[in-house]
Amino acid sequence: MNDPSIEQWRALLLFRQRHGRTWKSALSLHWMNGTDENEPLGAALRMVRNQFGPSWLHALRPKAFAEAEQRIALLDRLPVMCATYHGETGDPIILKRGESGHWRMPGDMTVEQFNATFLPTPGKIAAMGAGSVLGWDMPAADPANYDAAGRLKCNS
Repeated sequence: MNDPSIEQWRALLLFRQRHGRTWKSALSLHWMNGTDENEPLGAALRMVRNQFGPSWLHALRPKAFAEAEQRIALLDRLPVMCATYHGETGDPIILKRGESGHWRMPGDMTVEQFNATFLPTPGKIAAMGAGSVLGWDMPAADPANYDAAGRLKCNS
């Protein structure tokens, strides 16, 4: 893994916001003392330490935060989950925001029942489908690029 997950980025962004200019030193100290678990999203901060370590933290630059904030803003426009039909098989599937691939729909539930919980628009469902297959940084994963019927808008 070369980059933190979205939840890890959220934890880092929140920690930076809470601790200001010297946030890297504060986080390093928390990691050394094991007190990062007492912070909001502490489990995600611990995962960053375990997966990337203090050297990675020291080398982290503001540009990486700007990119992470953009990705998070895009993902926050999407529902946490939605259901749709698999493009090749027609089977009902579940998509989760920010994750690749899909899950099978439980046999006792319909796509409509599932989506009644999350209220996704057709454009958001289409964006979720594109993101789960093509990647969440692709323009097709942005619901703003779809019309009300869930069709990809053409650039004129």
